[in-house]
Order: sequence, then structure tokens, then C-alpha cells
Amino acid sequence: MTNGSDDRPRPTPELLEQLRHGKALLRGRRRDLSLPEKVRAVIELQRACLPLLARQRALQSWERVWDVEP
Repeated sequence: MTNGSDDRPRPTPELLEQLRHGKALLRGRRRDLSLPEKVRAVIELQRACLPLLARQRALQSWERVWDVEP
């Protein structure tokens, strides 16, 4: 009995290298953001993720979007 994942082709070394390069570029861009830009990005992610979590379970009292202005 197989789970079907054995039928998928493995990524090529070239694809893996492209993905690693893209990840390094993204990491560099994020590292170079100013602190207010980093806080803004975190708040944006909170606004996107918390409603998804709230649909699955009750949120904890500390699970809320930060009430700050970056």
C-alpha cells in the first residue's frame, strides 16, 4: 500500500538552488526593513492569521492584533 507521494518527481538541484537563492533574497530584504516596517508587517500577518485561528478554536486572551501604530 503506497501513500501516493512516491509518484511525485523529486525537485531538481537547479530548482532547489533557485528556491534557496530566492529565500536568501527575501531574508535580506526583510532584514533591511526599518523597525516600523517590521512591526507593520507583523501586524499585517496578525490581521490575516487571527481570524483563521478564531474560526478553528477560541482565541486566548493574549492572542489579539497589537494595538500600536508603527
